[in-house]
Amino acid sequence: MANFVCDRIRIGDTDGPRSRWCRSAGESRRPEMSAVPTITPEELIERIKIRLDARPHRSRYSHFDVAPVPTGPATHVLILGAGFSHGVVPLVNELMHETIGDYYYPDQDQWGKRPASVLRKASARFWQEFNAAALQEGLQTVDVDRRGLPKNAGAAYQNLFTYEAASVLFALSAPRRKTYLERIRDERQSRRTPDERRRGIADAGARFVKGFLRYVLDPGAEHGFGSTGRSELNAAHRHLAAILEAQQSGRGWQTCAFCRTVFTTNFDTLLQNALHGVNLLYCLTDRPERGFDSSDFPDEEGAIHLVYVHGSILRHNPASTTAELDGLTDRNIAVLRDHLNSRDVIAIGHGGWRDGLMAALHGCDSTRHTLYWCDVHPEPPAHVASLLEERPATAAYVQLGKGGADDLMRALYERLVPVESRRVPTQQQ
Repeated sequence: MANFVCDRIRIGDTDGPRSRWCRSAGESRRPEMSAVPTITPEELIERIKIRLDARPHRSRYSHFDVAPVPTGPATHVLILGAGFSHGVVPLVNELMHETIGDYYYPDQDQWGKRPASVLRKASARFWQEFNAAALQEGLQTVDVDRRGLPKNAGAAYQNLFTYEAASVLFALSAPRRKTYLERIRDERQSRRTPDERRRGIADAGARFVKGFLRYVLDPGAEHGFGSTGRSELNAAHRHLAAILEAQQSGRGWQTCAFCRTVFTTNFDTLLQNALHGVNLLYCLTDRPERGFDSSDFPDEEGAIHLVYVHGSILRHNPASTTAELDGLTDRNIAVLRDHLNSRDVIAIGHGGWRDGLMAALHGCDSTRHTLYWCDVHPEPPAHVASLLEERPATAAYVQLGKGGADDLMRALYERLVPVESRRVPTQQQ
């Protein structure tokens, strides 16, 4: 959930209705006002426009040339977190308070879409069983409120994705009367293939938790129909795709490129779906566990490049735990830092989870680019503010307000693409 996962799952607060997955457990918003300069979305868009206008595009190609003229570098690189997918992928609070119950407990009453109150009760039962299993083996439990739901959704998410307590939960056996959860577990075990039974129950917890991500992000996999990913798109996805299509085609575009590399901490396929919708070519880098190579980021940019820094639901390699993210950081920080150093950086809906991107930004030469951090909250959380304060002259916090990424990308589209060249994105809202 870095989309939800990881950080993913949605970046931002983990204790409020707009919490996002990617907030580190226990982090809190700083009580004092941040010293970081704050600008409006309109000011950010104007700064982008000024940067682009300073580098007008002049076609120099002739049919007598040996080869087409190389494309010039873009002015910006995007970092998109779970907040960019707001309204499509659940936030971490919803995942831990409702979706986990919907995933684990079958809908025996045939509700169709069960009410949130029913899902919260089911989720509370799940966490009760989860904590009982953790206590039995001396593992860390999840702190719950009076309703039996996690007080800190981000911390619960990280605990779940250690797989430890989940594996114990699936392996529980006792002469006492079986709980509802255990009866469901036994029913699922009876449906395992002979090969799965030979492997035993040891990895059942990990398969259950990883399956949870597929359940949320990859609807086609739920009934064995293959990987399709979610099909819904929000306004942010559609308008970003329209901007990139106009830029790549040169339709009404008179300056250098705005962006050709998009880093995302999300696991979903929504960015790919959006680019498909405008028939735009892109290349994909989604195996961070193998290590990014500098050759993946050539000086001469061509196609749009989508980089899944925490893995992808289609690769079944999403990194969600602190240990997994630390491993990716060690492997990829140098390549990420080199690329981020060369362009202005715009982060949207990213909660600042401790990962390779954050480590790379801390290590960047702040004199070489400007960092814009965009989120819906009045001010950045403490760990993001400390990053921005490291570069007082080359960083700004962009307070998006209720409109979030949707309004930002819609306004940017209208500012960068001339009226006569606009093609209204599909299903625009």
